[in-house]
Amino acid sequence: MNTTEVSRSDILLAIIAAANGKELSRVHLQKVAFLVSEEFKGRLPEDFYTFDKHDYGPFCIDIYNDTAMLDYWARIRTKRGAEGSDERYVISENVSFDRLQLDEDIKQYIKNTVAWVADMSFGQVVRAVYRLYPEYLERSTFEFDKEQAIHESFERSLKQLRDGQTTLADDFIDELRAAARENE
Repeated sequence: MNTTEVSRSDILLAIIAAANGKELSRVHLQKVAFLVSEEFKGRLPEDFYTFDKHDYGPFCIDIYNDTAMLDYWARIRTKRGAEGSDERYVISENVSFDRLQLDEDIKQYIKNTVAWVADMSFGQVVRAVYRLYPEYLERSTFEFDKEQAIHESFERSLKQLRDGQTTLADDFIDELRAAARENE
């Protein structure tokens, strides 16, 4: 991916498009964008989002500015609930995930991560991110319960395994060993 040709809003489009027509909430969009930023540091546009420690974990106000612009240009549709903060985002019909010009590994990561968070509640998403990045608890007003986060993670893993959406630990370990042999 040539980061000079890809904008940060292209990544937002990919995140929203990866939901396959389902609506993504503000927390889903924020946290997936954060996870992408952590996973692909150095490979994203120079002006990619910078996340601050906030009340509910990693947060970047620029994401809301960019979604407003994407809505204005009819690339996404923003649905507003009864309260102003109840915004949900859905991709416009004229945007195709497959046509977005991102590296395949980034697209696959976005697709997997959106599938992972799509059915989580607000609290589940926040707890999952805090479990992965506990340093973002510093300014949190959210009551984080590590035991609950572990329990939810275990339940999700079992459901994904049952639904054939994840690999067995032995398969994952074999992949890691193969990668280690390649790097020797």
